[in-house]
Amino acid sequence: MVLGAWLMASVALAQPVDSPAPGEPVAQGVSVGVSDFRHLGMQRPSEEVTSLEAAYLRALGTSGLRRHLYVGGGLRFALPTSKTTFPLEAFARTELRARLGLWEPGMGFEVGYSRVALPWQRVRLPFATEWFGNDDALTGPFYAAIHAAPLRFHFGRFIVGGPEVQWGPVGPPFGSVQRLQIGLARVEMQL
Repeated sequence: MVLGAWLMASVALAQPVDSPAPGEPVAQGVSVGVSDFRHLGMQRPSEEVTSLEAAYLRALGTSGLRRHLYVGGGLRFALPTSKTTFPLEAFARTELRARLGLWEPGMGFEVGYSRVALPWQRVRLPFATEWFGNDDALTGPFYAAIHAAPLRFHFGRFIVGGPEVQWGPVGPPFGSVQRLQIGLARVEMQL
């Protein structure tokens, strides 16, 4: 919450930009990234999975708040595939960005469809089959997450990012299993 208030204040205090020239193109970019994620359930977590991501984001306008608000989507491929149910997931994202010099933090909301997480297989308890089966039934294919990327830096046409975090429920039913994703690195090229 503090990060959100801080980001909104950054957008408000950012250096004003002259009004765009007629026909100025809308900002857009493609990115690739690497992240680790897992599902945290009531009984046990999922296996930790590393994923490779390709995404596209586009600003909603060329002036005012719309130039800081991006929408887009992408795909993630999970490695190793032996730790997954199905190694591909799709997502859509909205993101609010603020640029202060080289620094360009962002935060937003992401929804997606994923069957990547495979329940943790290392615990072998005689009574665990039914117990863990109940936990697996609470892990649906959809997720909604809050996304925060405080360490992004703009260098010409490129945006380089460090640690990012996503946290949110998985379902249906939503609320009993959480998704935690830690972005390790990201490179975005503005088109």
